[in-house]
Amino acid sequence: MANIFDNDKEFKASIGAFVIAFSEFEFGLNYLCDLTEFDLYNKDYYVVKYLGMTFESKMKTINDYIDIHMKEFSLKWERIKSEVGPINKERRYIVHGFMDYYLPNESIRTYVKEKGEIISKDLSIKHIKNLTNKLHHLNNGEHGIKGQFHIDFTKRRVDKWNELVNDKFKIVYKVNSDIVSEWKG
Repeated sequence: MANIFDNDKEFKASIGAFVIAFSEFEFGLNYLCDLTEFDLYNKDYYVVKYLGMTFESKMKTINDYIDIHMKEFSLKWERIKSEVGPINKERRYIVHGFMDYYLPNESIRTYVKEKGEIISKDLSIKHIKNLTNKLHHLNNGEHGIKGQFHIDFTKRRVDKWNELVNDKFKIVYKVNSDIVSEWKG
């Protein structure tokens, strides 16, 4: 059994890593939400609009946009949603569930209110680290919202924009100095 003071440090480090990874995911959602607005030239204006939205509202904004304008992303988006849903539920326990914090042994107990009842959950360091690893994959993995999904979504959105505007307002989209948008300038 580990020393409770070492466990304490490891729990806090694990929780901190989880919170940072989830925040990165939410900011990735924010960027995708910005791209759902019509005027891509002023997309930075929309950062403020979406920054204050709830996680669920951001997910719905992207979901609605894909359903209407980019159906080719539906399967990838459904995969992302199905993977992040359970992690978001766990987030409630990790971020909002501490009533008191005692030096942990093998797990910590957290509490949330669901449907009028207080539900408790024991969380281990291993479990929290596993959730964090899943978030890293959702952020930067093969279909990550800050990885390939982001590149493909942005490219498609820029290409749609460029179809609607004259050359003066067209956008060249680059990734690692390579032009990936259809319009090359």
